[in-house]
Amino acid sequence: SSGINAEYGGAHSPHIVTSSVIVDMFPVHFSSRMLDDTCAALSLIDVEGLTSRDEASEQLAMQIPSQAERNFILSNLVRTKTGWKWRINLPVISDHVSNIRGYPQGTPPSDTPTLFAYGGNSDYMTPERLEEARRLFPNAQFLEIPGAGHIVHMDQPELFYTAVSDFFTKHGSILK
Repeated sequence: SSGINAEYGGAHSPHIVTSSVIVDMFPVHFSSRMLDDTCAALSLIDVEGLTSRDEASEQLAMQIPSQAERNFILSNLVRTKTGWKWRINLPVISDHVSNIRGYPQGTPPSDTPTLFAYGGNSDYMTPERLEEARRLFPNAQFLEIPGAGHIVHMDQPELFYTAVSDFFTKHGSILK
């Protein structure tokens, strides 16, 4: 996803980026099924017939049980003068999932100071992904944020803000 692209760009553009924070994303190539399933669920929402964002959330509840994840995803649903529409280009994302589903394989390690902050309740973090992140980012710090799922900044905003602020205070701003 876009997190993977930012992760790669930050790691391999030391002339631009001095440090980076990566949130509940790991430098691995993953199955597109999760993103495929999310796109399919979003495409089933009758956007033209919606009366509220809560109604869209109800329609997604079976496919995306986490209320926090639904709220995050539905932040891309905006009200217009005539109804509701997606802020994102859902058909293009759906058609190009295979191009955005993972970290480029064969990428060399990065020395960029990096903080990996991940939710203690997240399905994204596995021991294998953590091991690969340590291999590709040997100078990285890893912080599990308890009580957070994949949407760390929404689940534990104060813990997340403190961790990110402390990291950037120690390592300087993100851009040169």
